[in-house]
Amino acid sequence: MLNVKRLIKAYLDTGTKESNSPSVRQQIQVTNLFAFVGYTITSILGVSALIRSNLEHNDDYFLGIILLVSCTLFFLSRIVLKHFQTKRGYQFSANMIISALMVLMLYLIITGGVKNTGPLWIYVVPPVVLFFRGLKQGLIQLSIFAIAVIVILMYPNNLLLHAQYSYEFKSRLIYSFLTVGMLFVLYEYSRQRTFRTLQELSQRFEKQARLDTLSGLQNRRGMLEKLEYEHRRTLRSNKCLTLMMCDIDHFKLVNDKYGHDIGDNVIKDVGQLFFQGVRKQDTVARWGGEEFLFLLPETTEEQGFVLAEKLRIKVAKQEYLADATSLSVTVSIGIYQMHPQDSVDHAISRADTNLYRAKTHGRNCTVKAD
Repeated sequence: MLNVKRLIKAYLDTGTKESNSPSVRQQIQVTNLFAFVGYTITSILGVSALIRSNLEHNDDYFLGIILLVSCTLFFLSRIVLKHFQTKRGYQFSANMIISALMVLMLYLIITGGVKNTGPLWIYVVPPVVLFFRGLKQGLIQLSIFAIAVIVILMYPNNLLLHAQYSYEFKSRLIYSFLTVGMLFVLYEYSRQRTFRTLQELSQRFEKQARLDTLSGLQNRRGMLEKLEYEHRRTLRSNKCLTLMMCDIDHFKLVNDKYGHDIGDNVIKDVGQLFFQGVRKQDTVARWGGEEFLFLLPETTEEQGFVLAEKLRIKVAKQEYLADATSLSVTVSIGIYQMHPQDSVDHAISRADTNLYRAKTHGRNCTVKAD
């Protein structure tokens, strides 16, 4: 039983890659599934039609040939998907399936299939076309197919038909097909809207998970991910990378004297001052409490020192509201330029050590490595 499940999973995963998103992987799996259903059913029906033609000497021979040609196209769509694992490969495979399906359906309408039951298969077309081509392209292709069906069925004197249908059957087939088609269009529209809404919510929550709610800056989790990414990029490009650890001096006294609400406002204002004072490629995070961590790509220790001094002076000059009065705060900053052999944790620890040295040097100063 487990082997059967593995075989099914391996078949459905044909053409997928590890880098595929869940939605793309699902599309490829459904393509494989539909190709399998397509060439299995058409091969069985095609062989049956050929056998029936030999035994009964009727016109099912051509139906059998068309079904086997469709079977071949369905099978080729899977081969294309297997050997061309790209977006174009998937699109080409999907187009082969849709084209084979539409041509087969039109042939069944024209010839009637087995005992004039062929037209009943056309209800398969709307969900398949909309799934593979999406709402906009799918609606266009579905409209073209519907027009072709109407023209074939309603052409004067049945000149385009080899089968004989009553007017009531033809009109009801068209009305029911258009109704089913519109229902699937509405469903696809609703599904895409729901998917976009869920995607936006997911992205919003993902972003919020990396932001500090008080300061609006990156939080520890977001900064660690950014640090790992920039560290790998720096190693590849052999560029400089500097960290700055900053702490608001005597912040506990601010909370004790003015209250935690004023303390929160100070953290928020200082954080915004930092955010506005760095470049777009730089990242500032609230590391915890009143601590901030700066990530400065392509920046030497000396350049970082110049920036740190500018920010330190700005903070000291800024006045922060505390009820009817105002207050001022200062910051201490420790700087460390990463070396190729450094890990992220080691670099953060060294920046934190230099911050501690700034504290022991009297605060309101910047310290870099010896």
